[in-house]
Amino acid sequence: MKILGVDSTATAASAAVYSDGKILSLNFSNTGLTHSQTLLPMIDSALKSAGVDIKDVDIFAVSNGPGSFTGVRIGVSAVKGLAQPLNKKCVTVSTLEVIAKPLENTGCYAVSVMDARCNQVYTAQFNCLNGFERITEDEAITIDELAEKLKTVTQPVVLIGDGANVTYKKLKDVIPGVAIAPLSVRYQSAANVCLIAAEKLENGDFTGEEASDILPNYLRLSQAERELKKKNNN
Repeated sequence: MKILGVDSTATAASAAVYSDGKILSLNFSNTGLTHSQTLLPMIDSALKSAGVDIKDVDIFAVSNGPGSFTGVRIGVSAVKGLAQPLNKKCVTVSTLEVIAKPLENTGCYAVSVMDARCNQVYTAQFNCLNGFERITEDEAITIDELAEKLKTVTQPVVLIGDGANVTYKKLKDVIPGVAIAPLSVRYQSAANVCLIAAEKLENGDFTGEEASDILPNYLRLSQAERELKKKNNN
């Protein structure tokens, strides 16, 4: 089974190709360049590096949020546009799950944090003691609210994601022993999009979604929508 994985939910963007238990190629960029210009060339490069024709891809996988509204839209739209003409199935995965995946089996309590601005983060918690167990659903909360939720955790807490630094500064005096994941694994990668998608498919009760059915998961309203809602309520 060949899977093309794509992530463009934050500043970093990546594309990867997976086949039968191996990551064949990974193209990763964290330069801040516009995803609308760089993502399709990255996908093309990942496929060429893997020696895989796009027609031979069985499943198209994408992290569908939360994250940058524009970035999420670009990734989902790109995958839809590639998969639909080929009549191929898609798999969507949570960006927060993709972020935490590298900490699987490390014995820690992984907390994915993406900077959502205004003292807020997109976050989810995972028990990585023996495996990779999701503990909370994806949510958008303040860092102070996250601190309260973590006060009862007894395992070593490791923050991972582009919001790790800003969150650590507020939690280091509140959560004993809190740490930040190494830079080498801190940002989401399309390689983990592929791995999570493969695990979902190997369950046997899920065969993927139609390309036309996949949607972004923004988790909250955009600033423009919030301002409009506030204006309409006044």
